[in-house]
Amino acid sequence: MILFGTGGIRGIMKKGEFDEKLVKKAASAVADWMNEDSLHTLVIAYDTRRNSMKFARICAETASKKGIRTYVFSDPVPTPLLSFAIRYMNADAGIVITASHNPPEYNGFKVYTKDGVQAIPEYTQRIASLMNTTVPSGNSFGDISPVPDEVEQVYTSKVVQLIEPFVDGIKKIVYSPLHGTGARFVKKVLESLNMNVITVEEQFHPDTAFSTVETPNPEDESAMKLVKAYMKRFQADAGIATDPDCDRVGLVVGKGDVLHRLMGNQVGVLLTDMLGQEIAPGSYLIKTIVTTDMVYPICKERGHQILETPTGFKFIGHEIEKRSETGNFDFFLAFEESCGYLTGDFVRDKDGVIGSALIAALCSKTDPLERLNELYKQYGFHAEKLLTIKKKSPQEAVSLYQKLKNYPPQAVGELTIKEVVDYSSSDTGVTRNETLLLKAENVKIYIRPSGTEPKLKIYIKVVSGSQEDSLQMISKTVQGLSHL
Repeated sequence: MILFGTGGIRGIMKKGEFDEKLVKKAASAVADWMNEDSLHTLVIAYDTRRNSMKFARICAETASKKGIRTYVFSDPVPTPLLSFAIRYMNADAGIVITASHNPPEYNGFKVYTKDGVQAIPEYTQRIASLMNTTVPSGNSFGDISPVPDEVEQVYTSKVVQLIEPFVDGIKKIVYSPLHGTGARFVKKVLESLNMNVITVEEQFHPDTAFSTVETPNPEDESAMKLVKAYMKRFQADAGIATDPDCDRVGLVVGKGDVLHRLMGNQVGVLLTDMLGQEIAPGSYLIKTIVTTDMVYPICKERGHQILETPTGFKFIGHEIEKRSETGNFDFFLAFEESCGYLTGDFVRDKDGVIGSALIAALCSKTDPLERLNELYKQYGFHAEKLLTIKKKSPQEAVSLYQKLKNYPPQAVGELTIKEVVDYSSSDTGVTRNETLLLKAENVKIYIRPSGTEPKLKIYIKVVSGSQEDSLQMISKTVQGLSHL
């Protein structure tokens, strides 16, 4: 288990790993950090997983015993709603109990700062250093209140108002929350945008075992199986699914029996195209370094700027917040390859509700597959692939990464490596982070240890003049990497 990795603390719910004792220690450390910085109010949210409500209550009781005024959502809610609530309520910090798209035996703990951004290392390192301080005992606790109902109402209204101008017609859309928190939020927003929403009933209600899917992750083909079945049955125009904490959304498009799940990068390119047509030159698109480069020629042609951050949406949120303080900054889209999207100025995290609404608007304007092929012909056939090398422990994954960083390969299969970029030490213009980039002709290979799991992650980007060539380049690169 990693303390405060890319997505906070995550672990298997068992004694000695992610258990009540750990949650108390983490909540106590957050309260100590808040007291040190004279911060007073904390908002707590949780998802539909086993023990999430109980862990949220433990957090509230622990923090309140240390004098923190605490607000807790009455029901499971999307993680991005916590980001909104912190900002809307002028709170000082937030905690969400969630393991996002991980298997059912996992749970997690994430911290948010007063700007609604998931805490960056500057804060999580301090909180981690306080994990062994005294945990309050006893049965009496301080001020704990429910989050006001208006928070949810204002949030959903803002999402509808934000996306409504981009909607151009009614579409039939299948939606699954994959047993998670998006159920009533996404359905309500899409119907408010005049979409004909068909819900996947088998997955519309909480199920802590996520028994209808192999993994509740809309990035995975298997998670979209029932969505596809409903699309065929009801002849829908599109199908979407959000992960259990509703900060990611996956998309399936096509007709009849020929259905395709679009990758997060492909959806991001389509949203860049759609939103960029309506936005004045000079506005920014923000993405992580491992996210597709296809947005570069699109943005260049339209006079838009691009900012890159390390992997992890917290860095995107932090960049938006930091630059917004100057008063002369505007972004039209932020996204990452793992199906996370954001637009607007009232949330500072990837948002599956906003993402679902954006996708509905996209589908109302164009056939996503046809438009994507037009963009490929215009800007080159970009293709991306994520590989994971599983290890027994996070430490083993880090060791392999360190070995590759210290002795980078001169070739990967038939590819000659022409340049190596170490983001942990090079002056790249991006916040320093543990990522290694290997550059070959028309191929980029990014290597980084996972921030939450015992894995080494390898991201491949290629570009060529045809889809066939791009896919062949991906295949050869994967084959070459198998010898690392």
